[in-house]
Amino acid sequence: MTDHALYYTDALVEKLQLRWGDGCLSPGGAPELARMLSGIDVTGREVLDLGCGVGGYDLLLAEAHGAARVMGVDIDGASLEQARRRAASSDVADRLEFQRIEPGPLPFEVDRFDIVFSKDTIVDLPDKRTALTELFRVTRPGGRIALSDWFRADAPMTPEMRAWTSEGDETYEMATLAETAALLGEAGFVDIETEDRNAWFRDYARDEYDRLRGPLFATFAERFGEEDARRSVENARVRALLAEQGQLRPGHIRATKPR
Repeated sequence: MTDHALYYTDALVEKLQLRWGDGCLSPGGAPELARMLSGIDVTGREVLDLGCGVGGYDLLLAEAHGAARVMGVDIDGASLEQARRRAASSDVADRLEFQRIEPGPLPFEVDRFDIVFSKDTIVDLPDKRTALTELFRVTRPGGRIALSDWFRADAPMTPEMRAWTSEGDETYEMATLAETAALLGEAGFVDIETEDRNAWFRDYARDEYDRLRGPLFATFAERFGEEDARRSVENARVRALLAEQGQLRPGHIRATKPR
């Protein structure tokens, strides 16, 4: 697993939220969360969020979707402190809990959660088979899993995609949507549904690129320096290019643990 306890600096967390919204370290916000949960009733359920970051999606799970309790876990203690502060100022603080974990087995008993949720975290895990088997273990019989992640195309990587996944501070352990769905099946999940979100992300990434080189540029330059702001613009340009190439393919997977 990438050590995001070192990677997720305060500056990066601030940049991601400027791009994607308060509390969001991945794109989409409330509309994409609602789409992830299509056909899954969270009301009154106990939810695990693997890779919760600063807790924005956990707040939405409780406030907008009626979860009885959300346990957010992450390896980054600084992000979790932000999540706790965000929860404390909300009306659902008593339904939110955050816990720092180490890479490896989850510190929860078998069949613990009604719903297991994870948004754009599995991409950081090199051993996806073990991780998804562990998520199966902590899901209750009849419970649901809802994953969103960054996936790659079935086609060979373009040079731009290979560089994006393997160079610089951000590197990724990319799989395809189909490969990840197959691993969920191997773990024991059934009724597996997949949804490719590349078409949505092409528009989203173009808009992000336009905002970063336009109205957001001055904010980034003031907060992080002009050189850093230009790097952020270039990063957004590359993501938009990869989406246009069909190489970068965010997607959703929903499945059920048999009773």
